[in-house]
Amino acid sequence: MVSVNSEKVLNFLKAHYGQEYSKQQIADALNITVPAVTGTINSLIKKNYATTTREEKEVISEATETRKERFRMIKYHTLTESGLAYDPVAEEAAKAEQKAAEKARKAAEKAAAKA
Repeated sequence: MVSVNSEKVLNFLKAHYGQEYSKQQIADALNITVPAVTGTINSLIKKNYATTTREEKEVISEATETRKERFRMIKYHTLTESGLAYDPVAEEAAKAEQKAAEKARKAAEKAAAKA
């Protein structure tokens, strides 16, 4: 089952198809946590439904004589065309149907073996 936050992230990216957003920007827009966004984005990337479009270096503190510059990388993401067409509810229904068909097939084989 798809989580509520995952559904929110996917719907947000679909509504803003073609635009780049950082995980923080998505989290702020949806009022959810960055880790919730990260999990969804990583899952979408793994399935080729989203992609990292660019990375940007943000300086947190400048270098001094005794300390190196501190920075963080901000990654921007967008949906792919297949991500735009992705329907997690339909995917889950298809998996459930496939599982039921496999169970019925095994039951029929077991009944045939007894006969």
